Amino acid sequence: MVNTMISIPGYVHLYRSLLRFYDMPENEVREMLYLLNTANLDCYEYYHPDRSVIQSGPVAFCGWLETKDCRPYRTEVQLYKSLLFLKRSIDRDLIVSAQREALQTLRCIISNLEYRFYKAYGMEIEDKR
Repeated sequence: MVNTMISIPGYVHLYRSLLRFYDMPENEVREMLYLLNTANLDCYEYYHPDRSVIQSGPVAFCGWLETKDCRPYRTEVQLYKSLLFLKRSIDRDLIVSAQREALQTLRCIISNLEYRFYKAYGMEIEDKR
């Protein structure tokens, strides 16, 4: 069950952090985050029909990514934790194919961050204890 609606500043942090720590074109990052935003809102709205959710269009969303004053995360671990949180806030059964593709891209980014961290430090990025 999706209990969390991620705020726009959260996406701005992710946007800036992905540009800082991950080699991916800006337009692809913006498109992926927009699709994940709509997926998160769709899932939240499904599980909470009594609450009203207002979705922005892609132009407004990308404008916020560019103009909001939010710093990138300081570490890749912070980025990793935020990406995991975003992944868990989306129910795969409730989204359309374009959103599923964005979710798959997110999973690949998470896997790459795990691999890079393990290669650099010789340990898992997430402590399983």
